Amino acid sequence: MNPDLPQWLFPDKQSRQRLLSLSALLAGLLLPFAFAPYDLFWLVFPLLGWLFLISLNQTPSIAFKRGWYFGLGWFGHGLYWLYYSLHVHGNAPAPLVVVILFVLACYMALFPALALWVNRKFYKASVTMQAAVILPLSWYISEWLRGYFLTGFPWLEIGYTQVDTVLNAYVPLIGNLGLSWLLALISGLLVLIVIKQKVALHASFIILIVLAAIGLQKISWTTQIEQPIKVSLIQGNIPQKDKWKRQLRKPTIDMYRDLSLQQKDSDAIIWPETAVPGYLHRVNHYLKPFRDELKNRQQDLLYGLFIEDRQTGQYYNSVVDLNGNAYKKRHLVPLGEYFPLQGLMDFLRRWIDIPMSDIATGDEHQMPLSIANQPVGISICFEDAFDRNVLSTVPVAKILVNVSNDAWFEDSTQPWQHHQIARMRALETGRYLLRATNTGVSSIIKPDGKVLAISPQFERHILTGTIYPMEGSTPYVWWQNYLLMIVAVLVLGGLWWFGKGKES
Repeated sequence: MNPDLPQWLFPDKQSRQRLLSLSALLAGLLLPFAFAPYDLFWLVFPLLGWLFLISLNQTPSIAFKRGWYFGLGWFGHGLYWLYYSLHVHGNAPAPLVVVILFVLACYMALFPALALWVNRKFYKASVTMQAAVILPLSWYISEWLRGYFLTGFPWLEIGYTQVDTVLNAYVPLIGNLGLSWLLALISGLLVLIVIKQKVALHASFIILIVLAAIGLQKISWTTQIEQPIKVSLIQGNIPQKDKWKRQLRKPTIDMYRDLSLQQKDSDAIIWPETAVPGYLHRVNHYLKPFRDELKNRQQDLLYGLFIEDRQTGQYYNSVVDLNGNAYKKRHLVPLGEYFPLQGLMDFLRRWIDIPMSDIATGDEHQMPLSIANQPVGISICFEDAFDRNVLSTVPVAKILVNVSNDAWFEDSTQPWQHHQIARMRALETGRYLLRATNTGVSSIIKPDGKVLAISPQFERHILTGTIYPMEGSTPYVWWQNYLLMIVAVLVLGGLWWFGKGKES
């Protein structure tokens, strides 16, 4: 099935195919505008719907190609900000960075391409079955795979676009990944409406999905413990180019210390990722009087720095509390904190000079830290992009904390995309999430994903607010992605096994 195109303009089939592939690329290029900071959430539906439309009843190779072009535009545009970390701060030559980003986009594009290929390779289904069942479920599985394969990179999952819409009410049930499936389903139903396939029936399904979301918004899945906690998040605003200069280490620590001591009414103070630009054992003596004073005030502190294992020489990106308890980062950033496929990637070390880029991985299971006698689920940097990392800390954790340093990406879209991701984690778990960053966006996020307070970017700022520990769990905390994944595999496997997707 192809949309009608002017025959006089594109008289031959090959030209029409090229135009449709180009339109898939253009649709992918536009998709990042649906995410923060642009927040044109509605773009998801026509863009994904168009991709589905031009892949219906195509050969597997054509469907794959169009999905790949779509993904190339999607990730080529959506991840452009890696240029800043690799070239501006990593000192890699610009041409090499362009090649790396192109290769990355080519790889990421394989996942939407896979979803479309599966639809046409294994199912000879009706248009209705393709658009309303097979494509949405295949899309869901491909997004899940993208978050796991080669450690995973789940950035820009389409569910994030709906964090401020009525559809976010489904998130405590099926998570952001499940919301991606729901958006694919709605897009498929819209395609069926456009091509006039049982218009009333499919429109009714969309209306029912929206009405159910309105009803779900009235449910509070978790409850607050009547113990308000006043918090202060210190945004130091240290430029990335200055962060690791030896002569600025002491002034940086002094600045964080002085700003923290001013917060006499706060129960807990939180510093960003690697706020202390050094190792714990090297600054421990210097920080001790400050920590002792906070203890005397009965205030808590969480601060980011590196911990070195003096026996093995390995070091960890960590968050430490006043008692010396530490959380060590478990999910590292490829090329930023470690080099994957060491044998093949060693040559990149000659060109990419990122400080502290060979970090060890923390244990998968770690004891939670605490503030105000409440257990806290910690994530560092892009760990919160992985729902499984955050979900593993609840329901034990009553509060979530993410510390980050998005100064790597300057004034790009990345800090806002990252903030959008954090909001979704709060919504999935029904917890307050405290986000302390170096240059912004620092924020206090409520259990419903709404922002209680937010800092200005690229300013030294103290963000204060009152939060509540939350108890109980959303349904998604319990079944995570397993429930919908089992359903997807059973449905797609059943359609393939029993031949229900074949045309009669």
